[in-house]
Amino acid sequence: MPNNPEHTEHGWRYPVDTSRHHRENGWDYCGRAIYHITLVVAERQHLFGELVGDRAEKAQIELNEFGRKVNRLLRDTPEFYRSKGYSLRILALKIMPDHLHVVIHVLDHLPKPIGNVIRGFKSACTSLFKRMYIGGDDTAEMHNHTEPIPSVIAHFASIFVSTGSIWEKTPAGYYERILHAEGQLNNMISYVHDNPRRLWLKKKRPEYFAVQRNVQWYGHCFSAVGNILLLDSPMCAVHVRSRLSEEEVRNYVNECIIAARKGAVLVGAFISPKEKRVLEIAITENLPIIFLVPYSFSKYYKPTGKLIEMCTKGKILFLTEVSDEVSPRRSISREECNILNALAEEMMQNSMSK
Repeated sequence: MPNNPEHTEHGWRYPVDTSRHHRENGWDYCGRAIYHITLVVAERQHLFGELVGDRAEKAQIELNEFGRKVNRLLRDTPEFYRSKGYSLRILALKIMPDHLHVVIHVLDHLPKPIGNVIRGFKSACTSLFKRMYIGGDDTAEMHNHTEPIPSVIAHFASIFVSTGSIWEKTPAGYYERILHAEGQLNNMISYVHDNPRRLWLKKKRPEYFAVQRNVQWYGHCFSAVGNILLLDSPMCAVHVRSRLSEEEVRNYVNECIIAARKGAVLVGAFISPKEKRVLEIAITENLPIIFLVPYSFSKYYKPTGKLIEMCTKGKILFLTEVSDEVSPRRSISREECNILNALAEEMMQNSMSK
């Protein structure tokens, strides 16, 4: 990730390393590590199955014949590569209708970078699709299957000749996150297993999950996800100064929560532990929040954990001034932290001037 962000009148800009994209400079991709890998189907077609369940807690993915075989291929990947000198272990996986997640542990130094394993799996899935659904005349085969072929697969088979792959074409080939911090593994695994529930919630209120671009507000240009109407409410900035004593922090937190209970929207980046304390209380009490973030939103952005439930209820709005072409989440710098806190204060003043 480039380390020289520039804050302009249009938001944060980062130089893009077109040769690596999301890859980490200087990282040994043959070494021991834990990766969260995401692979996306071309055009987000539901090649693997469909979401079922009458409520979020019961949500699950009902895999079709192809999805079950892809799931088996993924589970068998460590054993397949064992004879080639690769020591791998899958810690978690989830096949979604149009993408998949896997947390994979590299146990020992690899003969070749982990990307070779991912590319091999992708090729195996594409070959499987071709064997199952593409005939010698480049048409979908509608026989020799244990169940009816879903219409989405039949449709995709008809355009497979031009795509040549079932996967989304990206410069890097797949999306990755590398485990760096203590405690991150449990979050990775929880995120993977929680995907069906989050998808169910997103489908319940799609208007709150659509990314809105070019939101103009008091001279600022935001991208937004969530309830945009929260911008019309009075606001209370959440910025806990480090110089405050513990008693002063308790009083400040109480003042913020009381203001929210009276109708103010809490606005901030919620970065410090003391600010996160305010966020936790707000989530527990379903108090409205404007969450300022230093990263861009992809087309399919979804909040995580309890924040997605807040989004479903229309109780949260995520805002960023980062330009749309910029790469995703990463560690926040001190300069960014200061700018976001200043923005929260400015937004509070603007909301009070209405």
